[in-house]
Amino acid sequence: MTYEEKYNELLELSHSENSGIKEKADAWLIGIGLQGAAELKVSAFLLDLAIRNVKGEITRDEVSQSLNAHYANMPKTETKRSHGLDGDYEIIPPDSPRIKEIEECSRKIRPGLYTNTDKK
Repeated sequence: MTYEEKYNELLELSHSENSGIKEKADAWLIGIGLQGAAELKVSAFLLDLAIRNVKGEITRDEVSQSLNAHYANMPKTETKRSHGLDGDYEIIPPDSPRIKEIEECSRKIRPGLYTNTDKK
């Protein structure tokens, strides 16, 4: 079965009369769509697992176990954690002096966001 056929099968399942099947298929399609929005394409292997999960052949835990086993030998990418104004995030206490620094930077980048705030 081709990738497109697998994807179409999942689409068909999302139109099921059975609300449980429809709900699961919709959830998988949303996740797959989010990957697509990030310009990523899920594997045919994942589509197979999704279809089997929607049909009730395997549980969510079994999906997770299968993915872990399948990708166990894949090299892990390093994740870079940073603390700055470079697009990453961090939780800053409201009384931190960094709040003012971030607001000043944000005002320079997106002055329109502060129009209503400044009027008050």
